Amino acid sequence: MNDLDTAITTINDLLKQNGVYLAFKKADRAAGSPIVAETYPGSGLHGSAVQTIIDSRSGPSMDSVKLRVPATPKVGRVDAGQAMRLHILVHELVHCIGLSNCAHSNDDVFVGKLVIDSSGSVPPPKLGGHTISRIKKAWPETWVSVQGGALAKQSADELRKSMEGIKL
Repeated sequence: MNDLDTAITTINDLLKQNGVYLAFKKADRAAGSPIVAETYPGSGLHGSAVQTIIDSRSGPSMDSVKLRVPATPKVGRVDAGQAMRLHILVHELVHCIGLSNCAHSNDDVFVGKLVIDSSGSVPPPKLGGHTISRIKKAWPETWVSVQGGALAKQSADELRKSMEGIKL
């Protein structure tokens, strides 16, 4: 769960740096939360974010997401390490926003292959321009959060005011 806390801080920082006023917050309990994170027995480098969609008069919308990541990701027989686990979680959190794999930028967080820079280490996660524009398109000037188990919608201006002085 420490990895999840770090991933939430990382994606919130990346979103804020790119002018996206959307933030993840860890719930006190799973009940009523639109995103539930869990590990599954496995050593692969891929997680999943399975969305439940509801269809209403105003059109389809995301109801909930089950974020699943492997318990012990490995590269061959070696533990993938905290940096790679962070990439996997941030990648899956992007899916929790509603984006698919094809909506990621080519220079984005871990997409289908191991992320290693020229020095042989895993660089910090980042969100490419294509991904940011897709997030902004999916979340235009409104945001949805869980407050007491209920969904609350606010304008971007209301969110900016509520975030003033908060360090993400």
